Amino acid sequence: MLWTEKYRPTRLSQIVGQENFKMDAENWVLLKDMPNLLLYGPAGTGKTATAYVLGYEILGENMQSNFFEINASDDRKLDVIRGKIKDIAQSGTIGDVPFKIILLDEMENMTNDAQNALKRIMERYSDHVRFVFTSNDRSKIVYPLQSRCANYYFGTVSNDSILNVLKLILEEENKPIPPIENLQTFIGGFGGDIRRAIVELQAAINSNTTLSVQMTKSLTDYQQIIEFVIDNKLDDALEKLYAEIYNGKTMKIICNGLHDVITNGKFDTAVKYKMLRIIGETEWRSETVTPRVLASWMIAQMK
Repeated sequence: MLWTEKYRPTRLSQIVGQENFKMDAENWVLLKDMPNLLLYGPAGTGKTATAYVLGYEILGENMQSNFFEINASDDRKLDVIRGKIKDIAQSGTIGDVPFKIILLDEMENMTNDAQNALKRIMERYSDHVRFVFTSNDRSKIVYPLQSRCANYYFGTVSNDSILNVLKLILEEENKPIPPIENLQTFIGGFGGDIRRAIVELQAAINSNTTLSVQMTKSLTDYQQIIEFVIDNKLDDALEKLYAEIYNGKTMKIICNGLHDVITNGKFDTAVKYKMLRIIGETEWRSETVTPRVLASWMIAQMK
């Protein structure tokens, strides 16, 4: 069984980080009420898991009948709003619960028309439906939806918090805990993405691979991007970089991976420091520039 599922939190107290959100959510659980929510931030910080925790805490034993997850990457068209989501919203709750919860995961991938159509459903069925939207990029969520939700930023999880989680998992699995220094180095390569840290740890344990070797494997995609650039295959490099973005990685995480490839690789000194300068500036710009545009800029600078 995947450790990310086996150790997925089921209570607010088990959520790692996101303290401001947890304080507010504790009141919602006590009141058995909550606003519509937009949870946004980097991949692997617990947004989807948190939506499920609210379901467990508020809906209790009736969660299975009243909690619905729709991946907006797959069901992103207007027809989905007019059909599936409207059908769920207009039907009543089942059992003794205050409302249904509809989770729309990866909301940034839903078309603007579909997003705009949602606002009417949110208003019409507000007496018995609550929506939770998750997104890596809030700027891609239309403002009418943002304004109808309580917005919470889910920041990257601290390395110390991830370390504690990994140690707990290894203890529960009755696996030996590697030297703390090795674990800290391992964790440092994931940019606060707790989900990926757990996935890579399980991969290392199951394949009887050292953490350092597993880290090298995890950098394969970034290594390929750099090789494409070195070979002047810029279109291939850009396509590979886009794929990383579409897979949910933020530019910060991508820059961390590229940085590790460059610093650990054997490159001409001039090339090495040119790449590091561009990667550093890209990460700095990532707070304000759209990822796809920034990716294009970075590859153009590396030429």
